[in-house]
Amino acid sequence: MNLFFGGKPSPAPVLGDQIIPLHFFENSPLVQGNNMAVSLVFDDVLDPEKLRGSLEGLVKREGWQRLGGRLRKNAVGKIEWHIPAEFTAERPAIAFAHVDHGMPAASHPAASKIPRPSSKPAVLGDPDDLADLAWETGYRPGGISDYLTSDRPVLGLRVNSFTDKTVVVLQWQHVAFDALGMQYVVEGWSSMLWGKADAIPTPCGFDTDPFDALAQGSRPVTEQHVLADKRVGLGGMLQWGLGYGVDMLVRAKENRMVCVPETYWRMQFDKALEELRAEAIEKGEDIAKVFLTENDILTAWIIRCIVASMDMSSDRTVAASIAMSLRKAFEGDLIPPSAEHPYVGNAYGWANVLIKAGDIFSRPLSWLACQVRRAINEQGTKAQHEAYHNMVRTSYSGLPVIIFGDGTMAQIGFSNWSKAGLFNLDFAPARKVSKGDVPCRPSYVQENHGPIKPADGWFIFGKDDKGNYWSSSYKVKGQWAKFQEQLDNDFKDA
Repeated sequence: MNLFFGGKPSPAPVLGDQIIPLHFFENSPLVQGNNMAVSLVFDDVLDPEKLRGSLEGLVKREGWQRLGGRLRKNAVGKIEWHIPAEFTAERPAIAFAHVDHGMPAASHPAASKIPRPSSKPAVLGDPDDLADLAWETGYRPGGISDYLTSDRPVLGLRVNSFTDKTVVVLQWQHVAFDALGMQYVVEGWSSMLWGKADAIPTPCGFDTDPFDALAQGSRPVTEQHVLADKRVGLGGMLQWGLGYGVDMLVRAKENRMVCVPETYWRMQFDKALEELRAEAIEKGEDIAKVFLTENDILTAWIIRCIVASMDMSSDRTVAASIAMSLRKAFEGDLIPPSAEHPYVGNAYGWANVLIKAGDIFSRPLSWLACQVRRAINEQGTKAQHEAYHNMVRTSYSGLPVIIFGDGTMAQIGFSNWSKAGLFNLDFAPARKVSKGDVPCRPSYVQENHGPIKPADGWFIFGKDDKGNYWSSSYKVKGQWAKFQEQLDNDFKDA
């Protein structure tokens, strides 16, 4: 963990701050190792003060103040939340910066590289080309240490103004919230902007950790994890670490955005459902029970393209880890219903899909999408989450995750942000020039993060108003050309 912590001392505590220990899911290198920035590109000129005022107003509301908290190390080296009793000009609720570039986006060296939708699946621009819009010029995220050595609020807003566009950047240290937590933040922000503060729910209280039971193992585990017999042993862990670990920490990587137009993914989705319904009829099963989501198809398709572009042997194991929120499974138990008191924090688990590369080559996409859906359904229950975190708690490895598969497997990760609804945000009240009832939605969404950048760790951002899905990932340098070649072949075959 010290890899991410600088040597500077934390600022002195401020009298009156509410001091709270980190929650279970916050006390992990998976979150502490990444500072996040999501960029929302609007094809309108927006008022930065309206954006600032509405977000600050949200953080100042009862129950939302944690997002204006600071992070400190105490005398024994433990990280804590320090939440100001009052937000002032000297200690604001959010970090804020506005940069007026005074030119069209096309004339700016970074903004001119904002990707545009493609007519077929394509590898487009590099999200890191926009890093100087996402962060302060020259800054590159160093993890939680960037927050421990300053009085910086955990949530930040950076607004880049052009004469024809606005790039709105929400910045946060990952301890603040995960993808579904981000949904509650941006929905609350939008409600404040629209003058609908009364519709904003008060979040679940943050003074105690509702998921402490998972950390302490204080409730009985009622069933074995479905992949318990697929857990990688010590020798396999060392072998896997020398492969995937080196890719993540040592080898040079490249970041790219991938656009999947509706004309393509819709055809794949409809074909998969048709195949599964025909299979159900053949087996005498109820076709009404055939179910896939668009994201099941997109995830399966990305897995297939990765495997096909890497020339894997047919007997090699492919392990796909899909991040899941624990909220639905534990509502009414550890946490209240989200509609009443949303949990704005980190609460995540994993669905793990283990398959052989040969099956990916030989079987239809509908079969692979079913493996994704089955893993989510089977491993997304309360009992399975409890079984998983019991394995984490008792693990000999000390890692915050359990590795399933074998030492030579190919690892792929997915974080799906579709439910956050970023492309559905309507910031029309922030327009400098009103367009009546015309919505003001993002035309493009991306994220930047660091310093942990795993190879083939995929973010799926959702679909824009034209139905195009957007996704991004880092890959080991030199692999993107083969991936694009596979996309071209896949498109021709379709």
